[in-house]
Amino acid sequence: MTSMGRWVAAAFLVAGVAGGILLFGDGGAMVGVVVAMIGFQGLTRGVEGVPYVAAATATTAGLIAIAWRHGLSATELGLGPSTWVLGLAWSAGIIVVTGIVVGIAGGVPHTRKYFADERVTEVSGVTTARRALLDIPFGTVLVEEFAFRGVLFALALGVWGTTTAIVVTSVLFGLWHISPSLEMHEAHAHTSGSPIPTILSTVAVTGLGGVGFALLRLWTGSLFPPAALHWAMNGSGVVVGWIVHRTREVAHIEDGPADPAHHHHHVDGTHADEAPPTDDRPEESDD
Repeated sequence: MTSMGRWVAAAFLVAGVAGGILLFGDGGAMVGVVVAMIGFQGLTRGVEGVPYVAAATATTAGLIAIAWRHGLSATELGLGPSTWVLGLAWSAGIIVVTGIVVGIAGGVPHTRKYFADERVTEVSGVTTARRALLDIPFGTVLVEEFAFRGVLFALALGVWGTTTAIVVTSVLFGLWHISPSLEMHEAHAHTSGSPIPTILSTVAVTGLGGVGFALLRLWTGSLFPPAALHWAMNGSGVVVGWIVHRTREVAHIEDGPADPAHHHHHVDGTHADEAPPTDDRPEESDD
């Protein structure tokens, strides 16, 4: 993104937070959150590491201000102290189970192809670890979960009720992934041609994922479990994708053609690793 584009995105972010704080009513707050998130996405396109986490933290702080201005309590946001123990217990189990499932998927030939993303496979182990332990939990998961399952869900729940709140936040979460789906289409080894199928499938899958996240948020009363599932899926996907790629790379090197200099010749002209020609003619009978 150009420098001007980032300035425009930053303006959207600031305008969204200011609008969410100043506009009256829950509807105004929801519009402010959506505009702020659009600005955040544009501002951080192609940004990683500490700058990305800093932008996510600043955006989350703006969302906290919107929530405070509209009287949302910690409990309504899924962060009530009474839910911490249960929420963290759920989170621990979710992380373990998701890690196992994703690891198995990476080892199955039929599903292994879904990990062939150049943004994952063509980077170092240090970058992979940083993404899994810093960028994803303290950047992506922090801002997205607080926005979609925290502030937006609490506001929508108060205005429309449970079912509509689940639908609205899940649809918005799916649409939020349009831009990332374009990046995935360009970087994935198994996508080509028109990006439309990639966009539609990504929006559908992430929208359904949003439903699952929202249900976890409702069942446990905590924001921790959906955040844990979000981190476990994205983080383990990055790590398993990198491991699968490196394992196949090593196997390819080990199974590659031998050095021609090590092929010794027999006096009959065959290589040492080739069997000498055999006489396949039938034996002549004695009569």
